[in-house]
Parts: sequence; C-alpha cells; structure tokens
Amino acid sequence: MTRSALSGLIGAGLFTVIGLLNGAHGVSLPRLALFGAALGVIALIDLREHRIPNRIVLPAIAICAVLAGPAALRHSLPALALVALLLVLAFVQPAALGMGDVKQALLIAVALGAAATSALLLGFALAALVGIAMTIQRGRSALATALPLAPFLAAGATIALALT
Repeated sequence: MTRSALSGLIGAGLFTVIGLLNGAHGVSLPRLALFGAALGVIALIDLREHRIPNRIVLPAIAICAVLAGPAALRHSLPALALVALLLVLAFVQPAALGMGDVKQALLIAVALGAAATSALLLGFALAALVGIAMTIQRGRSALATALPLAPFLAAGATIALALT
C-alpha cells in the first residue's frame, strides 16, 4: 500500500469515527469519509511536494457539495466569504498563498458547513504558531522557509469537526 493510499485510508477512518461519535448519519458519513480521505492525501502530498493536486481536490469539492446539499451549503456562507478573501490574497501575494490552498479551503467550506469557519481559522492559527516557533528558533532565516499549509488546514478541520 502506498503512503498516499494509507494516509487517505486513515483520514477516511478518522473522519468517519468522528462523524459517528457526533451522531452523523445518512449521506453525512460518506461525505465525511471522502473528505477525510481527500484531506489525508492532500496533506501528505503538500508536505512532500508543496502542491495540492487538482485531480484530488476538485472532484472532492464537487462530490462533497452534492452530498452536503443546498441547505447545508447555506451554513457554509461565512466560510465561503473567507475563501473569497483567500482567493484575493492568492492573486495579490501568490508567494504567500497558493491556489491549491484556496481550493483546499473551499473543500473544507463545502464539506463542513457551519464548522468550516472555525476549521479554517484553527488551521491558520496552527500554521501561524509553527511559523512563530520556527522564527524564534531559527531567526530571520525561517521567514524564507515555505510552510505547507494543507496539513494545518487538515488539522483545523479535524479539530473543528471533533468539537461540533
């Protein structure tokens, strides 16, 4: 089994268990399993290659949106507004934020609904804490280090889902 397959399997299992513990049922469970699998694979690839593949994130966005349905997507509006701000940032400062990160944020918004805003803010807070710790440890040279954002966004999504 490849590392990507294993990370996807772990993500799917983790999000399914969290969903079951939170009382999820019906189409929520397959959506959470797919979402967890996608996040696991995306985080691993971003750690290794500093990129988020469209072939994974775009189908996951589409399927999660369909499984969430229009009512659940209305709860995602605050997170979608945050995604729009991230899109502007990616255009204005592409070295700071990649389009893959914006697409992953969109995936989180459509998959988690009302919990998505918390998930995104937690993910950015975790990344900021690591960035601050790296700067304290390494000094100004740490500012030149590219920090993959996907693992932090995945962690934020996991924490937010577990706390809902």
